[in-house]
Amino acid sequence: MKLPQDRTIANVVSLVLCGILAGVVIAAAAFPAVGVSGLTAKSASDSFSDLPANLKIPPVPQNSVLYAADGRNVIAQFYDENRRNVALADIAPVMRQAIVAAEDNRFYQHQGVDGRGVIRAFVKNQANGEVSQGASTLTQQYVRSILKYGATNSEEYRLATEDTAGRKLREMRYAIALEKQLSKDQILQNYLNITFFGNSGYGIYSASYAYFSKPPSQLTLPEAAMIAGMAQNPTQYNPVGGKFGQKPALDRREYVLNQMVKLKYITQAEADAAKKTDLGLNPKPTKQSCENGNTNFGFFCGWFLDWWKSNPAFGKTRTEREDNLKKGGYKIVSSLDLRMQAAAQKNVDNELSASNPFATGVVVVEPGTGRVKAMAINRKYGIGKGQGRKSYPYTVNPLLSGSSVSPGFQAGSTFKMFTAVAALEKNIPLSHTIFSQPRYTSQFPGDCSDGSGKWCPKNAGKNMTGLQTMSSAFGESANTYFVPLEEQVSVKSAISAAEAAGVELRSTEDLKNKKDAQTDPNAWGAFTLGVAQVSPLDMATAYATIAARGKYCAPLPLKSITDQDGKQLTDLANPSCKQTIPQQVADAAADMARCPVGDQSMVGISCTHPGGTRTAASVGGQIDRPVAGKTGTTDDNATAWFVAFTPNLSAASFIANPDSPTQEVPNTNIPIHVGRNTLDAAVSKLPVKQFTAPTNKLAYGVRVTVPDTTGDSVDAATSKLRAAGFEVRVSSTRENSDEGEGRVSRSEPPGGSSSTKGGVVMLVLSNGQEKAPETPKPGENGDGGIRDQICAANPDLPMCKDQQGGGPGNNDN
Repeated sequence: MKLPQDRTIANVVSLVLCGILAGVVIAAAAFPAVGVSGLTAKSASDSFSDLPANLKIPPVPQNSVLYAADGRNVIAQFYDENRRNVALADIAPVMRQAIVAAEDNRFYQHQGVDGRGVIRAFVKNQANGEVSQGASTLTQQYVRSILKYGATNSEEYRLATEDTAGRKLREMRYAIALEKQLSKDQILQNYLNITFFGNSGYGIYSASYAYFSKPPSQLTLPEAAMIAGMAQNPTQYNPVGGKFGQKPALDRREYVLNQMVKLKYITQAEADAAKKTDLGLNPKPTKQSCENGNTNFGFFCGWFLDWWKSNPAFGKTRTEREDNLKKGGYKIVSSLDLRMQAAAQKNVDNELSASNPFATGVVVVEPGTGRVKAMAINRKYGIGKGQGRKSYPYTVNPLLSGSSVSPGFQAGSTFKMFTAVAALEKNIPLSHTIFSQPRYTSQFPGDCSDGSGKWCPKNAGKNMTGLQTMSSAFGESANTYFVPLEEQVSVKSAISAAEAAGVELRSTEDLKNKKDAQTDPNAWGAFTLGVAQVSPLDMATAYATIAARGKYCAPLPLKSITDQDGKQLTDLANPSCKQTIPQQVADAAADMARCPVGDQSMVGISCTHPGGTRTAASVGGQIDRPVAGKTGTTDDNATAWFVAFTPNLSAASFIANPDSPTQEVPNTNIPIHVGRNTLDAAVSKLPVKQFTAPTNKLAYGVRVTVPDTTGDSVDAATSKLRAAGFEVRVSSTRENSDEGEGRVSRSEPPGGSSSTKGGVVMLVLSNGQEKAPETPKPGENGDGGIRDQICAANPDLPMCKDQQGGGPGNNDN
């Protein structure tokens, strides 16, 4: 309670400060060594009265904390000053008393400036000829800190820190005004939160952990007294690793305890007991940044930081955004699911150790939100000592998320998905047939051995040869189906589909190839076979778009974000999604993608052609729910991939050597193992969801009869077929036939059969040599079984009703 004489003194101080004390006594009290020449009573009075009284209180820097999705486990902290504000109620009463005793024992009597303290300091400093005693109250010290943190340029900072009478006067003026704005408790709380207590302890919360590894609410008397003593000189009194040892801290603690006795906060007996205890230090080192955070989540953290610095919502430049993160005091609950992350890391570590030059990793993304649930790799996040330029066992390269410097790895046949999407967008259905040759001479330039100057891709195995649908070719990964399909839809359209799904092209070469393909139909033909460099995050996101029925969601590391005032920043944490692929197209693509993994088409289209095999059949056998996906390998098995998805989650896994990208991987099945096992564990706690069946139009298209071209010239046959709505290709391999040399021996699909309008008919020409007659086997219809598959699923189609012989599979001639 303030006494009447205290209020009188406080009121008089304002008047005195405008006169002699403001200009001479106060300045001399604070700065006897620098002198006060030239500072007259009038000039001091004018200066003081002219000073602004309203002090703008800026937000002080606070650390931002990134948590896992549970909101409890810390991934990393980011700060320039390790500070977290706390309410006065969360600070032990003994700590509040200790700081008052140490720094301003008349805190509750004065009104910002302690007149008695000023006179006392003046007398003592003049007697000593130097500053041996300060006159600043807690309020003035708080004002000084506000001015320092509020400085927006070097001149303002200089004015806030210079040792001049003018600075002292400004502090006093502001302190008197501030006491009219804030209560004593508010000033004390703010002081405790802004003050530096040494050992990286900015504010009382961090200081409590920096010295005793406990929150400020649990501080004991000796602990509080020691921390309070730090405020005056945190360097000299710091007992943790300081050059002065612990004695200065003990001496200072004793002083604080004695002051607390004088103020009747504690008894002499309590003070004596506290003095007998050692410091009881239990410091908790705090380090900021992803490199010093939880090592299990380093690569996710690194990606989060890059995401933050790339987001204009947090500032104008990357530097400004990072500064905002380090000072903004955000509580960031990430999307990282601890259960899924643990499963992903376990499955990665089961395959390859961190000391292996080959990197294998997996990223899990949630369709419909873009939230990244897991990022695991057989690497340790950080900068390794003595490993030179090697990327193992330590690295900070974004191997899972990609960057312009580290654009990713060639994704192989996983890119066939985008050619298929482009075809479906042009209403080319899943049943679209192309004869898949062992080797195909394309329209794209290359170094084919036949001297054509064309690119001639081949299949991985001879068992892929034959009439393929889009679904069966995807299931078997037939290159010589998807290259001619790409020719039909254009490379430009395939690139557009990939980017719509979420693929980001980063490398200089890829960006050049993309640019060329916009105007040159013969550019970048190998795109469909996955020669572009992409990251696992790209591919998990792209396939998540298919799983979400064509809704692309930008990859998101957040679940929620709260600013230092407790306000939820919902706009920043909400998914950013848009429909980039038509729903029906995505549904058909997902149905096709069930083929490689051993699942079944929802519309009865066979997932392999006769004699063909799926590329990852084990996946459907293990994951007991609807699942889809695609494998991918590059030339010479330099990289291998597997992307799998359910309607709940999408997971992309890979293996490659980042330091030697052309080196053959030791086992192309590793990504299948990692992706399959991670997805299986991740969805195990999630509800079973079904895919949406494709429409009949995108499954089977418009069926028309293939004209009979047997014996025709190439030109005549081409004219007939194009008039019927078909694309025409001529096989590079001729065969024995009863037809004349160069004439059409047969077509695939054969003349008289039904096929998809807009599909490709392959003409096989005669070499002029007769062939021995063959007797068809029962049930064969000459189209490789495709017609039987279609009719089994759709018996009401006209082509199926008019069959001769009473059973499916007989040609209607």
